[in-house]
Amino acid sequence: MKVHARTGVAIWGCVIAVGLCVGCSSKFKPSPSGPGVPRISNLRIEPREVERGEQATLRFDFRDTDGDIVDVYLGLKRKVQDFTISKGLRPEVISRGRYLGQSEGTAEETITVSGERRLTPLTVEKREYTGQVEPARSPSEHGTRLYEVFVVDEKGQVSNRLEAQVTVR
Repeated sequence: MKVHARTGVAIWGCVIAVGLCVGCSSKFKPSPSGPGVPRISNLRIEPREVERGEQATLRFDFRDTDGDIVDVYLGLKRKVQDFTISKGLRPEVISRGRYLGQSEGTAEETITVSGERRLTPLTVEKREYTGQVEPARSPSEHGTRLYEVFVVDEKGQVSNRLEAQVTVR
C-alpha cells in the first residue's frame, strides 16, 4: 500500500508541476498577427561588448496601429560562460507607458548589465524599472548573454519576441 501511495503522490506532484509550468508560460505567448497587435523589429544592443556593471542601450522599431503599447519587457534568456549554459530569468518590465499613444517609432532603453540577482520578485505595484537587468550570481561574470525583448499593449496583446546578445568582458 505504501508503494501505491508514494506513486500516487509522485504522479500528483508531476501533474501540479506541469500545470504550473503551462500556466506560467502562457502569460507571455505572442498574440496572433492581426489589426492592433503590436509588432517589433530590428532589435540591437549597443555596445555589443561591455564590462560587468556597464550600461548598454537597447533599440528596436515598433508598430502598433492602436498606439496602446503599455509595457516593454526584457528577459535574460540564457548566459554562456566557460562552456556552461545557465537558464535565464523571467522577463521584467523595463519601461511602462513610455510609448503609449505612439503607433510606430524606435524604442530606446538603457540597461545596466549587472552580476547581482534580485532575491524576491517584484509585485505588480513595484514593477518600476530601476535601470538594471540582474543575471544570476556566479564566480565568473564574463561570457555571452542572450536577451529577449517584447511589448504588451493595453488589451494584453503580446508582440513577437526578438533576441540580441551582448558579450561581457
